[in-house]
Amino acid sequence: MTTDDRILANQYITFLDTPLQTLQYVGAKRALLFRKLGVERVYDLISFFPRKYEDWTQVKSIADLENNREESFVATILKKPTLQRKGPRTILRTIASDGTNSIQVTFFNQPYMQNKLIVGEEYFFHGKVSLEGYTIRITNPVVSADIDAISNGIRPIYPSTKGLPQGIIRGAISFVMEKALQELVDPLPVALRNEYHLCAMNYAYEKIHQPTTMDEVEEARKRLCVEELFLIAGGLAILKRQTESEQTAPQVTLDEEGLERLRSFVKSLPFEFTDDQKKAFSDISVDIQRKKPMNRLVEGDVGSGKTIVALLTMVAGAISKTQSIYMAPTSILATQHYDNFVKLLDGTGIRVALLQGSTPAKEKKIIRAGLLDGTIDILVGTHAVLSSDNHFHNLGIMVTDEQHRFGVRQRKQMEQDSEHAIHTLVMSATPIPRTLALILYGDLDISIIRSKPNGRKPIHTMIVSSEDEGRIIATIRSHIEAQHQVYIVCPLVDESETEDEAGTKANQEKLGLDSVVSLYDRYANAIFTDQKVALLHGKMKSAEKDVILRDFLEKKIDVLIATTVVEVGVDNPNATLMVIRNSERFGLSTLHQLRGRIGRGSSDSLCLLHTDAQESISRQRLEVMTQTTDGFEIAKQDLILRGPGEFFGTRQHGLPAFHVANLYQDAKWLPIISDSITKVFSEDPMMQKPENKAMIEAFRRRFSDAWEKPTL
Repeated sequence: MTTDDRILANQYITFLDTPLQTLQYVGAKRALLFRKLGVERVYDLISFFPRKYEDWTQVKSIADLENNREESFVATILKKPTLQRKGPRTILRTIASDGTNSIQVTFFNQPYMQNKLIVGEEYFFHGKVSLEGYTIRITNPVVSADIDAISNGIRPIYPSTKGLPQGIIRGAISFVMEKALQELVDPLPVALRNEYHLCAMNYAYEKIHQPTTMDEVEEARKRLCVEELFLIAGGLAILKRQTESEQTAPQVTLDEEGLERLRSFVKSLPFEFTDDQKKAFSDISVDIQRKKPMNRLVEGDVGSGKTIVALLTMVAGAISKTQSIYMAPTSILATQHYDNFVKLLDGTGIRVALLQGSTPAKEKKIIRAGLLDGTIDILVGTHAVLSSDNHFHNLGIMVTDEQHRFGVRQRKQMEQDSEHAIHTLVMSATPIPRTLALILYGDLDISIIRSKPNGRKPIHTMIVSSEDEGRIIATIRSHIEAQHQVYIVCPLVDESETEDEAGTKANQEKLGLDSVVSLYDRYANAIFTDQKVALLHGKMKSAEKDVILRDFLEKKIDVLIATTVVEVGVDNPNATLMVIRNSERFGLSTLHQLRGRIGRGSSDSLCLLHTDAQESISRQRLEVMTQTTDGFEIAKQDLILRGPGEFFGTRQHGLPAFHVANLYQDAKWLPIISDSITKVFSEDPMMQKPENKAMIEAFRRRFSDAWEKPTL
């Protein structure tokens, strides 16, 4: 549903719901650019908070400037700027001084600055400073002759996109601010605001965008952090209450004969369940025996055995004549799960079918007939299982693998064609602390699988650099000679990163497809000429990717060079080496998921993290990977070092992006907010008080894609 559709669905249109393209200051062309940033309405615009601030109030002497920091100083031009042309590029250089030291000032592709910088005149400068020996440099700084005016402000810096400069973003926010603040109603309970000395809502929105001191920024951030967490936690609590009160699901109960069939299936499995797996299934069993629809998250590390818990749930459903869906994130993974399910269910009488977009029409017709008459118990597939052409005899259970790749709303699509709700089991291999999971998945109950099945060997992890290229190649050869297979992963294409004005980004540091292709060309055509080397990336057609992954699974490929498209790929027990190039480009959670592609068999496995980065934070993050394989600990460190936006991918979950809160650093607020929400519901169960209706309205705006009803 588009923004315009949502507005028409509401009882009335407010200024906060106004599409940006209708604003005189923005217009249709700029509105398209704002949309790339997820900003479509006035409400989105005032909730589009800065990612950082430039504090221009702290003016230093040149002698006190620090390396690799954004700094401000006032200096006099000593030398007439010289202009050099290199093709379409220009380089302008001059020298400035404040008496304590001098600094080299360089401008790329700004030739007009030559006539603006007058020898002997004093200017304000702001930009990133670099110290190289005794030389101090600044490149492409902001320069102003109005020293007093410009050095008195703090500039917010927003996430942006090409064609949408900071000045336009600031101007748009300033244009709507006054009228927007008149419509905002504070959603936080008065008791919460008073007890924790939270500033007024209007003050917070104004100062987060237009501060005069960094203290104002911190005060506004504290208030908006609590508001953000409160709306998400409160909103999900409302969704959960509504689901529990309005919907019923089929009860999955087993008589003694059915229980014996389930026990026989468990005994037939070639492995023992861990205590965590038993506990998770026990939680699920209690849920599916109730009329209330189950909404449970099974959260576990890579290789913890979540899938078999899901299969056991679907077996229980089949025994009780209830059909199930298992939705996987990729077609190759769906095929692999289908093949495994068929083997494990052999002799049980439970019938499984595989349905994908590529399934031939004749076969789809047969499968759909089996779904309708109830002869198919479990349907495995990708998004094709959500097709409106699929009709079930008695669908009661839906399992989504890697839920964050589907989103919140899609979990409910299958219920629209059913007379009852569906028990939903969500599985996530992104292990996060329980308190954070309660916020991210507030509409779900949670089971956690920490332990791993017996027989899994630990994966050894080492950091290597380009100087170790010979050893890396030798290691790859040794694994191939041992009849094992190798993954080599390069960074994804990142279209938002372009070569900077100075042209200082070396070719080997560029992100993108070229890195994958060039490495493939070198390895396939010059180094591993006697082995089968394959290339895999996201720009390939789905059918082509499936063929390559299947060939890799069938041991027809020795070395697979890929982007993170393999992060959720195949379970190949024969793959024992993972080389991750430019590993500093990835978050710890992604590195952990990639590493989880190996170590799935009985042989020793090795993960090599390649990096030439010397920055301490990058090395610190990679050292975490060498010290632990515990996904929960890695998740904790990733939240500390990178923040929730990069860790969760924000929009992956079908939840609104976290603009202010850091889910680890701000975790102290979670129990406080939980208590406040509990008190609100206890005092006003139907949420009829005006202040609680304000909370629902604020939640509707924040969660408009997940829940479109403005009232209970």
